[in-house]
Amino acid sequence: MKFILCFLIFLPFAIRAQVNDDFTDGNFTSDPSWTGDTSAFTINSEYQLRLNSAGSDTSCLSTMGFSFPETEWSFWVKISFNTSLNNYARVYLGSDSPDLKGFINAVYLQIGGSGDSILLYRQNGNMHSLLFSFPFLRTNKSMNVFRIKVRRDSGGTWDLFADSTGGGQFIRYGNFTDTRAVPSAWMGVFCRYTSSNSTKIYFDDFYAGRILLDTLPPKIISCGFSDSLTIRIKFNEYIDSSRMQSDIKYSLKNNPGKLIKSYILKEEPAILFIKINPGENQFFCDSLRIQNISDFSNNFLTDTSVLICYYIPGPCRPGDMVINEVLFHPDASGSKFIEFYNCSAKIISLNKLLVSNSGSGSTSVQPERLCTGERLLAPKDFYVISADSAKLCSRYYVPYPDKVACLEHFPSLNCDSGYIILTSAEDSMVIDAMSYSESMHLSFLSNTLGVSLERLDPRVPSDCRANWQSASETSGFASPAYDNSHYVVDPHNGFDLQLSNSIFSPDDDGKDDLLFIKVNNVEAGTLLSLRIFDIKGTLIKIIAGSSTVSENSLFLWDGTGSNNLTVSMGYYIVFAESLSISGKHSKVKKAVIVARKL
Repeated sequence: MKFILCFLIFLPFAIRAQVNDDFTDGNFTSDPSWTGDTSAFTINSEYQLRLNSAGSDTSCLSTMGFSFPETEWSFWVKISFNTSLNNYARVYLGSDSPDLKGFINAVYLQIGGSGDSILLYRQNGNMHSLLFSFPFLRTNKSMNVFRIKVRRDSGGTWDLFADSTGGGQFIRYGNFTDTRAVPSAWMGVFCRYTSSNSTKIYFDDFYAGRILLDTLPPKIISCGFSDSLTIRIKFNEYIDSSRMQSDIKYSLKNNPGKLIKSYILKEEPAILFIKINPGENQFFCDSLRIQNISDFSNNFLTDTSVLICYYIPGPCRPGDMVINEVLFHPDASGSKFIEFYNCSAKIISLNKLLVSNSGSGSTSVQPERLCTGERLLAPKDFYVISADSAKLCSRYYVPYPDKVACLEHFPSLNCDSGYIILTSAEDSMVIDAMSYSESMHLSFLSNTLGVSLERLDPRVPSDCRANWQSASETSGFASPAYDNSHYVVDPHNGFDLQLSNSIFSPDDDGKDDLLFIKVNNVEAGTLLSLRIFDIKGTLIKIIAGSSTVSENSLFLWDGTGSNNLTVSMGYYIVFAESLSISGKHSKVKKAVIVARKL
């Protein structure tokens, strides 16, 4: 009988395994029960414990505490004023009495006060001794929000964590050793305030219990650049900066010498910064490998690789960018345009370049910027300016309309002959220039209205007349914003495109019904688009749209268009375009004939 009686006496204490209250039940009077100055507190619409008093006073609440050799306490607090000597809050982790205003034995955290700091104290009667001060955390703003976590192990080692935004990304602010026991019968809140701040203290998410172990490693949320020389990698939690010098490793797969150092700022502990060699001045895409990243719970991120594309806009110099195509005499449905091509390995700032023209000779009129805002042109890419971009895109096949800009003051190109000049806005250096005339068109063309002049080779000077030719009929007599229909050397050549036949007949007779398209020698992870166009440049079907391909990939075309109906007999263009993880941009096109049995 005595055994049963003892069991019943201690049953309530055995059940009380922890304190866990987020106030989502809408009250603080049960499960668990908080007692004290209950009329001075309320639960607000966001289910937070809020001070709701009047005048100048001190108000407290207490609830039964928790004791275990290894203990964790955590809570959220918001103070909506700049703290002072008579305006602050305390959270008692442990006390031997529920009367937190009396001479008690306790350990508490004070948020604010005359020093606007967050401090951990031990109280013995009317004596208060400082145990720890959170570095860098201050309560001197009109809105102060924190989430704080304190751990004490069985040996008396204390670890203190906080998130200065009130979120769940804790940073470890320090530790100390104090082997004295923590009075654990009660825990609670203490608010001292003047009348203007009597409703401006909030608490939430109280926990006191066994140490909650973090077993999840950090994850990468985003990877980008904070400036042109600094890679910025953000994680979903704070990472252990103590490993920076010895353990954390990082490298670029194809550009190992471009990275200099890494660092973590105290005010941004969830972000890893990596500096890039400032001597570099080019564009590249590469795989960045990161190793030995861990959080403060010693959870390690699996070695991870992320794709980054890097650039520093370089100064544009002669030969870096060329005039690549010109339409100076459009038909009624089209519009004049000038196409530019970036021959270099640099990223070029287009708003630092000027274009102008004259009727003949080399005297230029008022130059105009290629664009008004910040716009960058990648290596081996195109940019088109037009008098009317909508008419241009309507008249011709334009696969990349975002590369076409309507210039408010487009150069007034004469319809018979003229001179176009591309210069630097910074030092007036001539980057490229070309003379054009009707006589440069192919002699057998009876009508040159709406026919552009295309550059054959970007490496040959623009003033070489033999380097220009009329655009082909198969392209629709112009190729704005993509590869010219005529060129001596494909400036993008980087992979091989093979067709199973030059002629196929999709008539379901069991012979040559399908066209097999094989892409060879591409870098693993390359993005590939594969499209079919008719002889007029109209898009017929998308076989692959920005798909990741392996080293050798096989595709097929069944001879149908986007409407799933078999296309008409005639010539068609298989056009493949790729972007590798190293930043190499390649394009290949081949012709095929769709035939029918007669």
